[in-house]
Amino acid sequence: MNVILLGPPACGKGTQCQLILKQLAMECLGTGQLLRDEVSSGSELGKEIDSFINHGAYVPDALIMRMVFKWLNGVGEKPWLLDGFPRTLVQAEALNAEGFRPDVVIGIEVSQDVLEERILSRLICSSCSATHSRKVVGDGPCPDCGGVLVVRDDDGIESFRKRYANFNELTKPLYAYYEAQGSLVRVDGTLPPEQVFERVASSLKLPGA
Repeated sequence: MNVILLGPPACGKGTQCQLILKQLAMECLGTGQLLRDEVSSGSELGKEIDSFINHGAYVPDALIMRMVFKWLNGVGEKPWLLDGFPRTLVQAEALNAEGFRPDVVIGIEVSQDVLEERILSRLICSSCSATHSRKVVGDGPCPDCGGVLVVRDDDGIESFRKRYANFNELTKPLYAYYEAQGSLVRVDGTLPPEQVFERVASSLKLPGA
């Protein structure tokens, strides 16, 4: 089974991705982390990517597709899970054209006001990349691995608003695109993560769903 997770920034895609991987043996690509890793490497490509991320802009289709298709071709026949890709209709159509068709597309839906509240309290583990809320964990270590929790560089509120506007303009149309193909499952992302996962698990026909 090949799966895509769609949703606006801070909607909980990363959390749901980790919950899915605990039950299904899949190759997972989180494009956000892929891009941040490239930036951290200090490469020329990373510097180019950083110029877009720091302004809340989407990385150009050609650049991100080059990285993603390289990863997908390396996966071979193994099932895959994409977290944060595709982000545009051009990317979705290219994915299909290359033969990488998803079986299920999870479309997480959360309003802007709820997302902004999440952004202001979001922390990411510098060791395992898990995402947590300051409201839940406070200023302590990562409850998953004991690593240091930090604020993501691109989690400023103005940067988020630009990213959210980009999502509405460029990514939200993918919900209708995949719905027309019969693969979209809409999920209310305002629910607690475990309840969101119940809906996700049901759509993927996981054991106990």
